Amino acid sequence: MYSHILVPTDGTNLSSQTITQAVQFALSTGARITFFYADADASESLVDDGALVHLLDTALYQDDFGGRAREILSKAEVSARAAGVDCNCVSRPARRPFEAILAIAAELDCDLIFMASHGPRSIGGFMLGSETLKVLAGSRIPVLVSSVEKNDLNPAMSTVCAIMKDEHRCIAVVSYGMRMLSAKLSQGEMIDLGLLESMLIYLAEFPAKLHHPKEETYLFAALARRSNQLHETINELQRQHAEGNAHLKTLREALEEYKSHPDEKNLSLATAVDAFASAQLKHIAIEEQRIIPGAQKHLTEDDWKEVATAFGQNGDPRFNAGERETYRRLYSRIANLHETLTRIGTSGE
Repeated sequence: MYSHILVPTDGTNLSSQTITQAVQFALSTGARITFFYADADASESLVDDGALVHLLDTALYQDDFGGRAREILSKAEVSARAAGVDCNCVSRPARRPFEAILAIAAELDCDLIFMASHGPRSIGGFMLGSETLKVLAGSRIPVLVSSVEKNDLNPAMSTVCAIMKDEHRCIAVVSYGMRMLSAKLSQGEMIDLGLLESMLIYLAEFPAKLHHPKEETYLFAALARRSNQLHETINELQRQHAEGNAHLKTLREALEEYKSHPDEKNLSLATAVDAFASAQLKHIAIEEQRIIPGAQKHLTEDDWKEVATAFGQNGDPRFNAGERETYRRLYSRIANLHETLTRIGTSGE
């Protein structure tokens, strides 16, 4: 049917939903995916915010503008790899995203463009957002519009699930990166200890302080009220949340021993790193395969609205925007410190 699907993504909640749908579609058709990010070339114009940031702080520019492509595409790739879907990631500077989408589709010989639309509801639901409409008008290959955001019958549910999966993908990118470092250690290679330490900081801070409390306080609690079918799973996930600090402590101790005796402790550190990262990926898999589908089945529309309000636009309202931004920047630095984080391999949990 289709063999090579182009999936544009821009890091929004809608594109997060589209990634999930595209991976499922590719899995059902046996197609491979190229994820594409049209990167605004901020340096072209001095009136652009990116140019000003670049002049004032080049490191900050790399995080916010230059590194945005890898930050977004890494999350798309882990979603495909975990499902066993062959994929590639490409980014291009583009002032007109639709032109870049059409050009890359032709260049890579794609036979389908898979994208969603922010467009408003209209008769038949076919008044699409400007970029999608322009792609539809200019494409020489089929374009599958997977969803129109304004036509979503349960937008609160879609928002919550998109936030959950996006945060899972951030954790998965870091976890897969840790497994790659573990493999290098096992082979006797030197690794970037600064990168590993940044990963540990991220996994100690972001899940424990933002992601897990949000899950437990709002989503798990709402699901427990509506159904007793997942009580054991919820209890197990909460137990894993509570044990996270102990596992991190063991890993940090192994890291300190390695610093003192790198030739003797490389295998023990490799084992500890791989075990911790694998546990993170398995934890995510349980939530993706059981909790989210269970919530979609049992929660009411009002439940989803309550959870969505609690989550807020980007996270738990108990945490201020500055704290959430700190985690985003740390993730971005990790995703951009090591170029192979976007070449994750074919194995997934």
